[in-house]
Amino acid sequence: MSKENNTIELAPGLNICPVLTGLWQIADLERDGNKVNPHEAAKAMKSYAEAGFTTFDMADHYGSAEEITGTYIQTYGKENAQFFTKWVPSPGNISKDQVREAVERALTRMHSEQIDLMQFHAWQYSHPSWVDCLFWLQELKEEGLIKHLGLTNFDTAHLNIVVNSGIKVVSNQVCYSLLDQRAAGKMTELCLQHGIKLLAFGTVGGGFLSEKWLGKEEPLLNDELTWSQMKYKRFVDQIGGWNKLQNLLQVLDQVAKKQEVGIANVASRYMMDQPAVGGVIIGARLGKSAHIEDNQKLFKLQIEDQDKEKIKEVLNTFDPIPGDCGDEYRKPPFLTASGDLSHHVESFPAPYPTVKGNDGRTKALSGTIWEDIA
Repeated sequence: MSKENNTIELAPGLNICPVLTGLWQIADLERDGNKVNPHEAAKAMKSYAEAGFTTFDMADHYGSAEEITGTYIQTYGKENAQFFTKWVPSPGNISKDQVREAVERALTRMHSEQIDLMQFHAWQYSHPSWVDCLFWLQELKEEGLIKHLGLTNFDTAHLNIVVNSGIKVVSNQVCYSLLDQRAAGKMTELCLQHGIKLLAFGTVGGGFLSEKWLGKEEPLLNDELTWSQMKYKRFVDQIGGWNKLQNLLQVLDQVAKKQEVGIANVASRYMMDQPAVGGVIIGARLGKSAHIEDNQKLFKLQIEDQDKEKIKEVLNTFDPIPGDCGDEYRKPPFLTASGDLSHHVESFPAPYPTVKGNDGRTKALSGTIWEDIA
């Protein structure tokens, strides 16, 4: 990280702030149906950029986040700031035209001629369209509509398929925190091997990794919590429950007091220091609350090795989050705000057409030349 301007090189020609400002909470702020005022929100984004937090992360489904970014760019310009978005298509067949439409829609919303980083999410790997989408996105990158390609919530096996298919991706955005260490093993190894950076979200666990919850009673998992809190309360339950979270908070509190920072700072800095991590994404409730001065402490914070060992000792007592990165969106337990995928997708179409045979068996037809041979 450059000490002069608190930036790192995510990819050639793309320097970013290693503490990214996540705009997913725009969707939570708008869940009553009322849109956030784009000019006020853009002004709030400007405050972050002026404080050194120049990199913003959003998606096509984060409420009006892309439109707010468009207002920012129109009002303040794009210079010295980076804007990342994601395309999360519905499961099923996707045409080449749909891929272009998705990219052009993001460009229109963001009032931009090129997307700094377009990150792709696939709901199911059993449907082959996800591979086609990435090749078509790469074509749009070569055309100049996209500067860099990234992934979000890809597991290790399918990231391996991507890099060995000749698709150039620079990052994989995954849940990676003190509560969720799935990315620490084979995922990190693969990323280091291919020069891919991990963008870690969830590093403050929806706010549970903060003084606010130290020594407090366990909250009920209901709609009184924010979407982010609902989501990460499920992670707390998975690691073994509220008491294990409290054990971690007590250790983090000791480290935080010694360093004169907050628990959230320690939790995020610990993840920033992990191999292959290019940045951590910390959510912002634009216009509602700002932690700009507090988050600036992350740039100078250094956790001592002995304190890292104390933190590791607590992590070793946790029940690991099951599966690989992104599995929480593809198989039970669905570690989402609602505990299922109801607010993400309507249904999962069968990847291949099926026919019932005379022998009572159901055949899935791939449509390839191998059907008759097989």
